[in-house]
Amino acid sequence: MGGFFCGIEKGAAVVNRVFMFIASVMMAALMLIVCVDLTLRYFFNSPLVWATEVTEILILYITFLGTAQVFKENSHVVIDIFLVAGSERRRRILGIVSNTLVGLVSAVLIYYGFLAAYNHYARGVFNPTILETPIWLILVIIPVGCVPLFMEVLVKGRRTLGPEKRE
Repeated sequence: MGGFFCGIEKGAAVVNRVFMFIASVMMAALMLIVCVDLTLRYFFNSPLVWATEVTEILILYITFLGTAQVFKENSHVVIDIFLVAGSERRRRILGIVSNTLVGLVSAVLIYYGFLAAYNHYARGVFNPTILETPIWLILVIIPVGCVPLFMEVLVKGRRTLGPEKRE
């Protein structure tokens, strides 16, 4: 069974590296678009009509592309008052509860995200904006970004539930 989780961990690491690179490129594009849009808006009174829509989509993509890496590094927002004031046993139990909740939420987002994205794809629904972006292109990043998150939950869960380290 250790080989299975080792494979998941390696797969998640590769996907996270690729996703973080893509998110970095998107962040650079986002900054460029915003700077150009502001310059055009305030100096030439002629903003980019598509900039707001594109930046909204980029923010969504950046968020979900980075979710698994943030979870892996424990870089997310944490209310640690229960962890600091608690015993090792309490930290372990809260870690298991937290990991379970993240796993459940990511599983739900994967399942319903793919259903919603496919539904919008099959029906050909478009966003009624200047770019007329297909809605499925906006929605598909939610389940795609949650797949490596779920993989990280499995890896972290295995570590948390694995044999306790003795000193």
